[in-house]
Amino acid sequence: MIKHIDKEESQKQAEEVFKIAKSKSKFYENKYENITRWGEVPFLTRGELYKHTFPRSKDMLTQEIKGVVITSTGGSSGMARYGVLTHSELNEFEKIQAESLKLIGIDENDIVANLFVAGNLWPSFFVVANVIEKIGATHLPISANIDMEKILDYIIEFKATAMLSLPTIFVFLADLILKNSLDASFVKTIAYAGEHMSDMIKKHLKKAFPNANIEALGYTSADCGLMGYQCSECDSLEYHVPLAFQYLEIYDFEKDSFCENGEKGEIIVTNLARTSLPIIRYRIGDVGRFKTTPCKCNDKNPILILEGRAGEDFKIGGAYISMESVENAIKDLVSTDGISANYQFIIEDIDENKMKVTLKVESSDLKKSQQHREEIKKNLQEEISDIKVGREIGYITIEVLFVNIGELDRSPITDKIIHFKDLRIGG
Repeated sequence: MIKHIDKEESQKQAEEVFKIAKSKSKFYENKYENITRWGEVPFLTRGELYKHTFPRSKDMLTQEIKGVVITSTGGSSGMARYGVLTHSELNEFEKIQAESLKLIGIDENDIVANLFVAGNLWPSFFVVANVIEKIGATHLPISANIDMEKILDYIIEFKATAMLSLPTIFVFLADLILKNSLDASFVKTIAYAGEHMSDMIKKHLKKAFPNANIEALGYTSADCGLMGYQCSECDSLEYHVPLAFQYLEIYDFEKDSFCENGEKGEIIVTNLARTSLPIIRYRIGDVGRFKTTPCKCNDKNPILILEGRAGEDFKIGGAYISMESVENAIKDLVSTDGISANYQFIIEDIDENKMKVTLKVESSDLKKSQQHREEIKKNLQEEISDIKVGREIGYITIEVLFVNIGELDRSPITDKIIHFKDLRIGG
């Protein structure tokens, strides 16, 4: 079982990270100039992390660039954030991730296919390699960088009992298996990360991998590490929070106040094991709430229930994508032929293994606006490479719709346009 400390002790450790950051980091010294206690500590944004981390700046660091690992979040929107952490900090990340994999049934007897993408400073592949070593399992370092048919050949030839990757990769493999009537009954565990896996996709995978338990690798982020892990009692969107590793808070930005247990808001993260580049009260971009009842498994670490993404950005293929990328697809056409600046972007699962993205744009002249549909589709793919690749391999359908002025959904509280809807959450 993963180590537990109570919430008060977790907050005390967060306060210690705050003190270290204020005393040793130029960025935090300035940000916290007039801050003396935890309750006053402001939130850290993704934009700040982008601007003030190495190699763009050393301001956030508390030490020199020596004996560290440098990683990237990917950033399909062109806003890749680089992370810095020491080898010992990375080792702590990997140890807790190894414990979480043991909880979903992966052990030293498994043959584990590592199907994450390698390269481009992305940490997933090499971190998973180290995690597999810590578990003592047999490692198949296949990666997702090669032809899907070759990946499947390796899985079948070596009879992999566990596979770790993104949902998109598993769907592709399942399609090949079903198309060619292949036997993959030897796979006992499929562990996914990077994006939510709907019940619809799980059902599709079970047709190809009939004996596989389909589990989440954990609630993770390249910026923060493991923020949640699952036990056998957790539903698909429930995760135990490792309070000895992360201090999580929930904040309601509409009410401008922290949430009580059971109340939904934006998840705020402080990592307790990383001081080389401190992550303090970070807006991770997810929405959730703490469960008010203890877990039946008797693990004392509280349960976090994920409720989706905050309105700022979204996730496809493991990378966070700024809503600015969507806005860029229409910005040069706003005020042309009735096209408004008000828009809404929708992501949803369709059929058994496909995704649909719809961009709705308000217009005062629906007939004239129609002539720009294909141009906007093209712009959207140029701005977001994951959508372009998904469309090319047949997994993503793109639709652009013009609607009457005032027709898009608004917030009942602020009357602001609801720019983003992720209908994948919950399956």
